[in-house]
Amino acid sequence: MPRARLLLPLLAALALAACGDEEPAAEPAPTPAATAEPAPVADPAAPAAGDGGGGSPYIGSLSVDPGDGTLMIGTGLGLYRLEPDARRARRIDGALKTPGAAGTISANLELLHLGPGELVASGHPQEGDLPENLGLVRSLDHGDTWTPVSGLGEFDWHVLERSRGLLAGVPADGEDLFVSTDGGKAFSRGGVAPAPPDDVAIDPADPERWVAASAVGIATSSDGGATWRPRDPVPGAQLAWAEPGALYRVDQGGAAWASRDGGATWEERGNAGGSPTTLDVSADGALYAALPGAVIKRSTDGGRTWKELTTLD
Repeated sequence: MPRARLLLPLLAALALAACGDEEPAAEPAPTPAATAEPAPVADPAAPAAGDGGGGSPYIGSLSVDPGDGTLMIGTGLGLYRLEPDARRARRIDGALKTPGAAGTISANLELLHLGPGELVASGHPQEGDLPENLGLVRSLDHGDTWTPVSGLGEFDWHVLERSRGLLAGVPADGEDLFVSTDGGKAFSRGGVAPAPPDDVAIDPADPERWVAASAVGIATSSDGGATWRPRDPVPGAQLAWAEPGALYRVDQGGAAWASRDGGATWEERGNAGGSPTTLDVSADGALYAALPGAVIKRSTDGGRTWKELTTLD
């Protein structure tokens, strides 16, 4: 220690005589507060090939079919489908065929319904000779079979969002925002998010109004993501914008909020009972939140109360 080196030789000699041949006492360990890393905020992209702890799947994506209410669930351990009125979700392996390759896709898919029965996704293959990045793929049978749309071998979208005729994508660990007006066949670079977003929501009635949630908090845009205004400094929130209706968010810890002005102000509603890993809203306004332990909860009253819908095996 610096102080020990400043002691006079006489004091050092006295200390050695007093201690004999014993080693000096170990310096007290720093307190946890001085060395421990802050508890990580749940990030939908973080456990890219893992589970949610204890062997349960980590749920990174939810999308409800606006046609029949089928819930599609993207996890680190596979793709699941919860049929309407079913109690348990079933794991499925989707078959993808391209002009030059074929295989199955399952784990870590980012899911989004563009319309009734029309599901798009991005992620990685499970088996076969498919490229590592699937770009954008499409399924018309609830995930059983898939066809490529664009970006095969190039893009890995970790956020997909839509509004009217606009489809937006955010690549893994990126801040650049890409948009498509032809259902995902071609994307062009749009704005830049203020920080790599954990989630993005776009007003279903106005493609110019965007909200982004990231590690630095909530930000809003009124010009399609070209410029941003910081709002609440709440990290790790998950977003969902009802059509028509309120913008919802669930924070780490489970607090549920609603905004009627596009994220400028918020009203606290209830608590989902845990830190969300993803959030979705159905065509009838029901909220679906995935929580650690592969638990999915649903709220049919705007986030005021939540009931467990299912737990994945």
